Parts: sequence; C-alpha cells; structure tokens
Amino acid sequence: MAKKIPKDPGAPKRNMSAYLLYQNAMREQFKAQNPGMTFGQLAKYTSAMYSELTPAEKEAWVQRAEADKQRYLHELSTYIPPPGFDAKGDAIMTNPPQATFRGVKRSSSSKLTKDVNAPKRNLSAYLLYQNAMRNHFKAENPGMTFGQLAKYTSHMYKNLTPEERAAWDARSQADRERYEAEMA
Repeated sequence: MAKKIPKDPGAPKRNMSAYLLYQNAMREQFKAQNPGMTFGQLAKYTSAMYSELTPAEKEAWVQRAEADKQRYLHELSTYIPPPGFDAKGDAIMTNPPQATFRGVKRSSSSKLTKDVNAPKRNLSAYLLYQNAMRNHFKAENPGMTFGQLAKYTSHMYKNLTPEERAAWDARSQADRERYEAEMA
C-alpha cells in the first residue's frame, strides 16, 4: 500500500462535518452509558442517536459545522506553506513511493497494472474448498447473504474430518507446486 503523504504539522486542521462534531462531543457520554459496547457497536449507536435528533437539534450541529468550516477557510487563507508543501499543507512529492503487491505495480497514471505473463497465484486448501463448495452451499441455503454463506463455508471447513482436510491440503500442495514451477 502507498504511504500517506506527509502533512505540515503547522497546516490548518480540516473542518469537521456536523455528524463528526456530534460524534466527538457525545462519544464519552455514550461510552459511559454503554460500557460493554465495542467500537463498531458504539459507532452504530451514535449514528442512530444522531438520526433521531430533531431538526432543530441537528441544525445546531450544522451551525457548528459551518462555523468550523469558516474557521478552516480563514486559517487556510492566512496559511503560508513552508518550502516543500502545497497550499493545504500536503507535502509536494516529485517521486511518490510506488506500491507493489504480488506482481502488481502502480503505473504513472496510478492504475494497477499486472504482468500479463505472471502465473496465477496458488490457492490455499480453504480457498479451493470454498470455490468447490460455494454453489452447493448456495443451493442448500438460498436465503443466505454473502456474509452468512462465508461464515457457513468456514464452519463447514473447520469441521471436516482429518481425511477430508488432507484431500484439500493435497490439492493445495499440487497447486503450490504448479505455481512454483511456472514461476521458475
């Protein structure tokens, strides 16, 4: 993955939306009211609470967001970036770092390009099992969502007998040998 572009620490901090201001203001209160909630559950709860605000209450947060936007625009208008940074405080990079991932390189147009001659990667025993059983499990459970089907497939794979698992491991090993041979 590409690294984040460095920012000038003295650059103005971006303005926040009405929802983000609400979320930041209410986070500690909601955490105290619901100590057992995970981060994701707390985010859903905060979103639900925000959507239940009256129009007048929401308007107060919108006004705060507008004031924050004006603050940001004012600070941005008076900001003088140091050498090597643009008007918003982002570093000006002549040669940004190039990300590579499994034979895939970023071209100058920032789109991923893949070596067309590169062999197809080998698959794990689980992926081979999942690909082989997906349609069968879909037919058995037509009402399952994609996520539920993935969990079900994972559960079924974990409960394979050692003999069944060995068969999938052998297929995976054969695919790995095919890949290594093609790479050589």
